[in-house]
Amino acid sequence: MNFKSSFGKTLKNEIGDLSENILNDQWKSQIQSTEPKSSGILDCGEIISGFLKQDEFGCAFEHLTYVISETETNLTTEQSNRIKQLNCKLNS
Repeated sequence: MNFKSSFGKTLKNEIGDLSENILNDQWKSQIQSTEPKSSGILDCGEIISGFLKQDEFGCAFEHLTYVISETETNLTTEQSNRIKQLNCKLNS
């Protein structure tokens, strides 16, 4: 499925906005203090942004969920709902 033609920039913006919302400055300072051992954690924003620039929405979303899982990030109800909605869009 061609996500760009199906969802256009809207999906790209949704993933980008959600990433920025979750991986904010507070999250970054908490993560830096724990010295994560998994690759792709500290530079996750750049990785996700790179995927989005290449219209690799699924890869961007997968990396976001990987980072959330690996860092055991607690999400708000709104963030969890947005993750679920994006997952449905990407897997439809």
